Amino acid sequence: MKTLISRLTVSAILASMLAGCTNIKDDGTRTRTEGALAGAILGTALGAVIGAQSGNAARGAMLGAALGGGAGLAYGNHVANKKANYASEEQWLDACIAQARATNQRARNYNSNLSARISRLRNEIAAAKATGNRGMLREKKAEIINLQRETSSELKKVDNEINSQQNVLGQASSSGLRQEVISLKGNRSAMSSNYDRLASLNSSIDV
Repeated sequence: MKTLISRLTVSAILASMLAGCTNIKDDGTRTRTEGALAGAILGTALGAVIGAQSGNAARGAMLGAALGGGAGLAYGNHVANKKANYASEEQWLDACIAQARATNQRARNYNSNLSARISRLRNEIAAAKATGNRGMLREKKAEIINLQRETSSELKKVDNEINSQQNVLGQASSSGLRQEVISLKGNRSAMSSNYDRLASLNSSIDV
């Protein structure tokens, strides 16, 4: 019961502070504060879960709030500084859309090229198997492994962009940016499918 009261107290304090953000007039200060509070709320939830496993959910919640608040403040400060480089929020959002669009184009181009390389590899592997060319199979396996590493790196870049732009959408509303994020998620899904195709090709080579 004591643990529940402590958790409810932390939640109530955070909720009250979050509501107070709407009264902050300076955009940079409000952005930093919202980031800190969002991190604190997430940290509270995670800390409570972790703390419960060790028998002290309240302590875990408090620690999580502190750690999450620090991380959230750092991100909020980063966003505020980026905003400060633009004359208006509209210009800032336009820059975010342009960045998301560029990442989308890169992802589309990479996927198109990767699909062609996978098709070529499949044909080359089939030919090497037909002739029993184990040297060629080893070469193709090495190429696939390198492609898997490369694709994994590209997936992380897309994931980072998606997370970054979703955070922007948490700060401001933009139908254009939201559409780019949806498109990014689609390109991410296609890239993930290509990664799975590479894994399947890799496992088909027994050398």
